[in-house]
Amino acid sequence: MSDKKPFSFLKGYSFSFEDEGRKIESWFSSLSGQEKVFVNGAQVSSKINISKEALHEFSIADDRYSIRLNIVDLIRGPFECTLSKNGKEIKRQKLIFPPVPSLKNTFRKVSYWLSCLFYLFLYGLVIFALVLVKVYWNLPEESYLAFIIVLLILSFTIIAYTFLKWSSGVQVIEEDVP
Repeated sequence: MSDKKPFSFLKGYSFSFEDEGRKIESWFSSLSGQEKVFVNGAQVSSKINISKEALHEFSIADDRYSIRLNIVDLIRGPFECTLSKNGKEIKRQKLIFPPVPSLKNTFRKVSYWLSCLFYLFLYGLVIFALVLVKVYWNLPEESYLAFIIVLLILSFTIIAYTFLKWSSGVQVIEEDVP
């Protein structure tokens, strides 16, 4: 589980702690609300939760552990995960999202306008190719449905790529517990 990225919109987000040679991992789903806690790869807690706070309690030998998740802000983060042992907080990790650039500064960048021109050119190329194919093969009017589907797929691909690029900047930061 720890080989995976700490955050994925489709696969959820995870935190990993180590205490006295025990590897304690927690995983939370972004979509379904499913939550799971593992100790050395064995699941010790699982539940479905749709609130901004979660608490999982479990015991290992004579030690009582709890993992608490606190989502400060769903959009901007951070997501804080705290490991407690015998009622005392011992470790904390934060899932930090990269800042979203302001629109005011984005419109001034040359790279923004170049990417807009690239996508306009790409859309124009797709439209030209589909119209050329329709005229060349004398396709019926229903072929416009295929045209719309191709444009939708292209649009969703661009959005997915943009989100994937943004999510690669998500970091898990260790924080000292006072």
